[in-house]
Amino acid sequence: MRRLVTWLAGIAGIAALLRWRSRQRMVAPPSLPAPAVTDPAAELRQKLDQTREAVPDPPAEPEATISLEERRRRVHERAKEAVDLMHGSREDDAH
Repeated sequence: MRRLVTWLAGIAGIAALLRWRSRQRMVAPPSLPAPAVTDPAAELRQKLDQTREAVPDPPAEPEATISLEERRRRVHERAKEAVDLMHGSREDDAH
């Protein structure tokens, strides 16, 4: 007798679950149409083109006519100045 009651309760539970699920499907709001799929690469290209149009070309730098040796000399001078600044700040921190 116990087995019969258990089986009937199980079948009643499954039936109730199936009815509930079928009602949920009927009540569920219709799904919204999927948004149009756009190509992300095309969007990025468009943004890049707009940015390029907005930013003017930089003026030609006079360094373009400077020799390679002169450029190297200037770079080394800037590096020496940076090193001197760093060493100077270290000495100020130590005192």
